[in-house]
Amino acid sequence: MSILWKVQINFLNKMNKKLYIGCAITHVPEDKKVEFSKMIEKIKAELKDDFKILEFWNALSTEHYSIGTPQDVYSYDIKECLMNADGMLAICDYYGLGLGYELGVAVEKKGIPVLAMAHKDSLVSRLIRGIDHPNFKFMTYNSPEEISKQARIFFSN
Repeated sequence: MSILWKVQINFLNKMNKKLYIGCAITHVPEDKKVEFSKMIEKIKAELKDDFKILEFWNALSTEHYSIGTPQDVYSYDIKECLMNADGMLAICDYYGLGLGYELGVAVEKKGIPVLAMAHKDSLVSRLIRGIDHPNFKFMTYNSPEEISKQARIFFSN
């Protein structure tokens, strides 16, 4: 098999990887919601050429939030997205039980690769920082651009 053929196969395998991007959004301070939402959308846009992005139920969207029940959110985020994902990128800037649950499902139940990242100034639970599963990595970042860069590196294997 030629080197070019191997590169093409690697590229196609990477393109077919389904990446679930999760973040805690319920407790994002009101004055940070728009900025945080834009950052998440920018990360998704930066990674969409490399991965199939599985979209979570967006509670920051008032239209989407008002029509969804808690059961809708669970069913969609866990059953439709996370259970079909090949990997998870968790943005841990803000605390949330939902994100913690998603991390537990991804790491312990599915065993898929999980990259968890938080801004260097964010307060992240010691439990999350202490996960020692071989498919899990926690990192801090200084700028949002680092998230996409590290995700490409982590999920390229």
